[in-house]
Amino acid sequence: MSSGRHQSAPRHADSGQGELKRIVLVGNPNVGKSVVFAHLTGAYVTVSNYPGTTVELAQGRARFDRERLVIDTPGVNSLVPRSEDERIARDILVEDGDRLIVQVADAKNLRRALVLSSQLAEMEVPFMLDLNMWDEAKNQGIRVDTERLAQLLGVPVIRTVAIRRQGLRELERAIGDASKSTFKVRYDPDIEEAAAKIEALLPPLPISRRSVALM
Repeated sequence: MSSGRHQSAPRHADSGQGELKRIVLVGNPNVGKSVVFAHLTGAYVTVSNYPGTTVELAQGRARFDRERLVIDTPGVNSLVPRSEDERIARDILVEDGDRLIVQVADAKNLRRALVLSSQLAEMEVPFMLDLNMWDEAKNQGIRVDTERLAQLLGVPVIRTVAIRRQGLRELERAIGDASKSTFKVRYDPDIEEAAAKIEALLPPLPISRRSVALM
């Protein structure tokens, strides 16, 4: 993989053609996002620091859709930031503009992945869920009903073994079907009441005002 390095924000790399549509990769650490990113973008990518930080983001044109820019965000455990990596991942999702989210998950650690899924659902951003490392999950006797999970979340759910390139064509096709989740999380009444009061004070935003209130 060849790369250039500069200090500009990934969303501005567009060669004068107007802001590109974006595919944003999100996921926990060590789930194979970089392998998925390499498949989607091919050999030529750019690495740049997110403005004002030393955190590097990789970006490249999608091989199957040259109108889209693929951005690989840092691995995170939550989109309610407790670290610089989590803040940057959250900020990229909050940015305005046309974007689809590919959540890459470790199929062996679904509980951890679904924390991010529920937060993406609250943000009301279009996303799909890629259960990567499917072979390792099977070897451990883990079975996931992906059809039922897709019904519960209301978004596409696919299975991949990215390091072996298994399921990656299906992932490409599913990206176009990314959608806002129908999954709803309800909290204790006190939290819901406080969030509603904060939400009423917020201006229009690129993501759900409820999700910002909950943050």
